[in-house]
This record gives sequence, C-alpha cells and structure tokens, in this order.
Amino acid sequence: MILGSHNSLSYLKPKTWWQRLFSFAARCQEVDIYSQYLYYNVKCFDIRLRTNKKGKLVIAHGLCEYCTIDYLLLILNYFAATRDDIYIRVLFEARNKKQYERGLEKFKDACKYLEETYPTLKFWCGRNLYKWEDLSYEFKYNPTCEEKYSSVCKPRLIDDWYPKWFAKRNNKQIIEQGTDKDILLIDFVNYGH
Repeated sequence: MILGSHNSLSYLKPKTWWQRLFSFAARCQEVDIYSQYLYYNVKCFDIRLRTNKKGKLVIAHGLCEYCTIDYLLLILNYFAATRDDIYIRVLFEARNKKQYERGLEKFKDACKYLEETYPTLKFWCGRNLYKWEDLSYEFKYNPTCEEKYSSVCKPRLIDDWYPKWFAKRNNKQIIEQGTDKDILLIDFVNYGH
C-alpha cells in the first residue's frame, strides 16, 4: 500500500484575502510536500489544477486558488531528479461548466506536458470534478485508490467543514487498517503516525 496525501498542496496560502477566510475548509494538509515525503512516507501526491479568470493554470482546491503551476514544476523537478517511487494524481479542479469549458484544453495540454517532461514520475487519474465520469486526460498509469478523509466518509457533519478534526480522530486507525488497493489517500498526513 502506498500512502498518499489528499489535496497535497493545500498547505499553501490562498491568493486572496476572502479565500483565506474559507481556507480552514479547503486545507487538507499542513506540512509542505517535501516533509510529507521525507517524514511521513507519502509517495502519492494529489494535485488539483484549473485555469483562473485570466486563463493561467493554477493550483486550486474548491474556492481557493494558491499559485501558478510554476511552483508545482519546481517540486516535480526535485522529485524527478532524486526519486523514482512517486505517484502524482492530477485532477482538473473544475467545479462548474464555466470553469470546465474555460480550462479543459489547458488542463489536457498540462497533463501531456507533465507526462512527457517527467517520465520517471507516475502520473495518473486525469478526471475532472465537474463531470467525474468523463476522463479529461488518460494517463498511462491507473492504480486503484481508496480515499479516507472527512468529505468521503460518513457521518459528514462538522468534519467536512473542518477536516483536521476527522484526521486527528481517525488517521491512526485508518493507516493501521490500511487498504487492499494500491494507494490510500488521507488528509493531514502528519496526524496518525
């Protein structure tokens, strides 16, 4: 079983002041991606991309936009040069028709670029959040994945708004229980070890 972090880059600071007001609900990690790998044995990272209103590809989750794809490329350069055991789940963070139509081609181009530029990294998924069943890009890898965090587990009460609570209470047991799937994605990987 490979341990993965859900919304791996959500530790970043949102771009605008109003996004920061809601960041507690969008934040799924609080340690940087290098620490996730080095200290918590995370070998699968969940990356969310979409285009902003200016048409630039950005890292995002829900209402929050964090930074341009350039930051992601720095991370990938590091992993590609030093590791061969990294999986990267790439999702198109389009949550409505406008975001979907505005960014679909840029998302596809970005996926193709990532796969060609970083052949030692194992990219997978290629789905979008607006039309989950429609594959936006088909990667070579297709591992099985179990997701265990507040927004997919029941009951989804206050935990869905403040995912750290769920992680603090459940991560240790979730990690110990493991999964028969290839990858286990969790929030707040620093809890439960």
